[in-house]
Amino acid sequence: MLSDDVIYLRKLEREDLEQTYEWFNTPYVYLIMGVESPVSRASQARWFDAMEADPTKIVFALCLQEGHRHVGNVSLDHIDRRHRNARISIFIGEKEFQGIGLGSRAMRLLVQYAFDYLNLHKLWSKARADDEELDRWYERLGFQCEGRQREQEFLEGRYVDKNLWGLLRSDFNAK
Repeated sequence: MLSDDVIYLRKLEREDLEQTYEWFNTPYVYLIMGVESPVSRASQARWFDAMEADPTKIVFALCLQEGHRHVGNVSLDHIDRRHRNARISIFIGEKEFQGIGLGSRAMRLLVQYAFDYLNLHKLWSKARADDEELDRWYERLGFQCEGRQREQEFLEGRYVDKNLWGLLRSDFNAK
């Protein structure tokens, strides 16, 4: 188990699907996540089964040490073992726990796992280019903006640019 004194990451289990179902059926959540519409329990189960069978994807439940409450998920996907890179992502579904540092803690644990355990060389992520707070967050974590994808996604009725963020193992170890 990956942990610090406030949070821990554990394997996402089928029993967690009811919680993720609730999160993904909250308009605020499905809009920011770019999900086309609310999800069904059946689609959540299909997603879980596909994730379990996919060797290029690892999903952890983000839980609080105190009370063991599941408040979000973190993941590595598109894991490319030949080129030793993967996409990293985080989602905090419980709004009351957003913006208080749990995401940074979880990302640090997941980055450490990716570099030390999986022996990856690089992690990457995409984020909305119009979110300056998110840009600063990635920079504080040591990521560098490697480019912009113009009008990459259609969200909330308009096309939005996405920034591509990258973190090399050498940059992380230098911190």
